[in-house]
Amino acid sequence: MISTEWLTAGRRLKVLVGHYGSGKTELAVNMALRLAQTARTMLIDLDIVNPFFRSAEVKPLLQENGVEVVYPAYALSGVDIPILPAEVERAFTTDGYCVFDVGGDDDGAVALGRYHAQFSACPADVYFVVNPFRPRTARVGQALALMEAIERRARVPITALAVNANLGAETTAEEIRAGRDFVSRLAEESGLPVAFEAGGEEALAPLPAVWPQLPIRRYLTPEWMKWHE
Repeated sequence: MISTEWLTAGRRLKVLVGHYGSGKTELAVNMALRLAQTARTMLIDLDIVNPFFRSAEVKPLLQENGVEVVYPAYALSGVDIPILPAEVERAFTTDGYCVFDVGGDDDGAVALGRYHAQFSACPADVYFVVNPFRPRTARVGQALALMEAIERRARVPITALAVNANLGAETTAEEIRAGRDFVSRLAEESGLPVAFEAGGEEALAPLPAVWPQLPIRRYLTPEWMKWHE
């Protein structure tokens, strides 16, 4: 069993940003479910760009496990009106944890910029989710440029890196090792620490731990892309 005690450390607001398809939403769902085992937890879907793979899709599961879910009024409706709910404000004034699932790239980060004053008063742990097998983060220079663009649009500083190196069900220990090498270089170039490494527990278990680990279960992917358990 992999320990996740590190997850309750740090700031109570936890924000996930990164490239499209890097796995932010999957990580947000898994983080919220684990945090809800220890304290009241909210998951806020701030994705105003991508209508697919939203945390709102698993709202019943999250609610059954004690997670309050907040998302744009027209999420999953097919209506392209990115209205953010007033309930987001409660994340900054209530107790407990709150996980923010932010839309991909710098376009998605615009939603964070709307809460610049609130994040200034109540700082968050802001994780840049890195999957080096995605096109816009395949090279260190690309990832650095994307991080800079996200910070500029979000007006919130990235505080750490989150490793999510994977090729879906095809992921092997070799891909995880390659991801570690990549993120180690990115951490050195950016000056940011690595907060945690995510992956299927069976894939992570045989490898020596380099950073804190977040074993995940895939809730949003189609059946043919799920991890073999």
